[in-house]
Amino acid sequence: MLVFAFGLSNIGNQGDVAVPPAEAERVYELPSSNLATPLPENLQERMYLLENVYKQFSVKPMSIYKSEGEYPNGAFHLQLIKLGNHREELSLQEKGQIKEAIYKAVGSRFSLDITTLVIPKEEELVGYISELDKKDRKILLVNSEACLDKECKEPEKFWVSLEEYTVIVTNNNIASNKFEDLKQGDLLHVWTTQAVLLSSPPQYTALDIEVIEPEDESPVALSTLMKTDFNGIKQIDVRFGDGNKLAITDTKSLEEISFKLKRIELVRANDKRTFYGSLFGMELTIGDNKFHYGTSLSFDNIKYKQNSVTTELNDYIVALGRASIPNLLPGIQR
Repeated sequence: MLVFAFGLSNIGNQGDVAVPPAEAERVYELPSSNLATPLPENLQERMYLLENVYKQFSVKPMSIYKSEGEYPNGAFHLQLIKLGNHREELSLQEKGQIKEAIYKAVGSRFSLDITTLVIPKEEELVGYISELDKKDRKILLVNSEACLDKECKEPEKFWVSLEEYTVIVTNNNIASNKFEDLKQGDLLHVWTTQAVLLSSPPQYTALDIEVIEPEDESPVALSTLMKTDFNGIKQIDVRFGDGNKLAITDTKSLEEISFKLKRIELVRANDKRTFYGSLFGMELTIGDNKFHYGTSLSFDNIKYKQNSVTTELNDYIVALGRASIPNLLPGIQR
């Protein structure tokens, strides 16, 4: 299967026929409306390079591929984005108008499915600008809250390229930023074309970028967030991420866990992305009350950063579990 994807739109000069939206519904003659009629050569490439057509509708092709199926000539699948508004779907009317313009430009009818690339509500990448490459219009982002190793000696890094259609805003929604406005140390939330070049670091292309004000770095005691002093824990019920359960009732372990919990102070996270699954969650029984602690470190819908003390607690709980449960958390090295 031949696929044309993001990045090919600057190749060649097609001389395609641009049809304004107001004219797209007019009736015109085509060589044939029979879907079994042989199609023009290099149709995928020709469609991808219809720059004047896409410009008329303020869209950009992101990918195109052909699938074999119910039609003799197969079906073509074209994905577009709305320039300047990457959060909005194309309407059925807009899709119909674009189809008609494409048919007229290539001089043939065929099965064509058009979809819209719409960015998700939640950002895909988070990081601080570590380096700016002004020549190639790309930035190196570093996210120390997402570590590639246990000790966080190797934080997550990635290159992000900016195109002419990349939208840059600040977190107060003032769309006034340009690439030249970005500076080293800025905290960014990034939405991408969803394609990645698996280099080291990996490389993405940005659709939307939001410049974010970093969170307050003032630490807050875990006891304050959970509203308990962790004294007199009678039992801890642990549920691990793989579904295994462990009840901790021995005095020594309870005292050690209580000591570690009392030492924890947390700082709000800048990386608030949702990650499914967790290492474990705990229910602490103190008197007649129950308190919940999870390795996601989210309290009152506010996410907090991991640190050396939370890592120490995580290691201790996992070690207790592995002493009692064979093959606990397979594939996780701690």
